[in-house]
Amino acid sequence: MNVMRDKLLHLCGGNDPAVAFIEDFWALCETWDDLVDKDREVPAQEIDRTMMWALFGVQSNLFYRSFSQALGPAMAQAIASWRTANRFESSRNRALVEQAYFLRCAPYDLFATVALLAGGHEKHLEAVTFFRSLAPEDTLAAYLQEHLGD
Repeated sequence: MNVMRDKLLHLCGGNDPAVAFIEDFWALCETWDDLVDKDREVPAQEIDRTMMWALFGVQSNLFYRSFSQALGPAMAQAIASWRTANRFESSRNRALVEQAYFLRCAPYDLFATVALLAGGHEKHLEAVTFFRSLAPEDTLAAYLQEHLGD
């Protein structure tokens, strides 16, 4: 039993391709982030898998194909927000680093959009609340300490 997958299925109205889209996009985000931040050594096999999904897998996902006109721009926005967060983090400017704390969670907004499209309005607010509460220990204070030494 996978508790996270079960929760995603609930939020997406039982739409398995929608859940697979969330899981695969999250894996892409994690790998990309590790490559950029150099938080860990990323094995070649993981890079290959990630690139194959980005180039081919996403297009074969039935949920993505049904909602590509909405999801394509939402994916681009999530990635742009994350990249902006990385720039703000490296600025060492407190106000920008505070903004980065919120921008880096942009994939959660994409996932909430997936829940809206797959599960309807009833699931949307529940999804926003769920995704934004995934890491309660990840506070702004801890983030500022990590990036500014505050």
